[in-house]
Amino acid sequence: MKFDDFFQRVARATGIGTQKELAALLGIDPAAITLAKSRGVPKSWGLTLAAKFGLNPEWLRTGAGPMHQHEQGRTALVPKVAARACAGGGSLELGDAVIDELPFERAWLARKGNPARMVAMDVVGDSMSPEIEPGDTILIDQSQNRVSDNRLYVIGLGETIQVKRVQVRPGLVILFSTNQRYSPVTLQGDEMDTLRVIGRVLWSSRAYA
Repeated sequence: MKFDDFFQRVARATGIGTQKELAALLGIDPAAITLAKSRGVPKSWGLTLAAKFGLNPEWLRTGAGPMHQHEQGRTALVPKVAARACAGGGSLELGDAVIDELPFERAWLARKGNPARMVAMDVVGDSMSPEIEPGDTILIDQSQNRVSDNRLYVIGLGETIQVKRVQVRPGLVILFSTNQRYSPVTLQGDEMDTLRVIGRVLWSSRAYA
């Protein structure tokens, strides 16, 4: 993908006017722009901008098709991010760079939540087995970050991102694993302030009601 053509399309879609602004949007060093001029634009740049602005990745790559995702047909492409949710007790790999995109039926996504806030990520660890297995890819709606009792959520706890079934009780929150080898985690008092609900799990080769 030639940089000049790519930059013109990005400028048209986002209103930016300089390469410095492009670097800021992508969260990259401006020196990477110089490299892209000679080697071509990395695919991840288009995926990242498509996720941020609801753009059609194919239009960003080639100029073909509609500019925006919502103008396309029955299939919507959901960005897959580099972060990996840990279904276990270990540390995990953090990062929000878009590395791929997964096709879903647009109407199904709309019934489940807010497609514009959905991302996919891989799971490591076995604490949610057999409900979610290591290596599964899950779909998360980040707009659903208020806990509905006993549903599956991706949560942030300290420096980790985990998949847990969350129960709320007066004055405490309980995080459950499907694998009975893992004991429930109870948060209460100031401990609850460390909990971040990133989004509800909608799918991992199956849909959750």
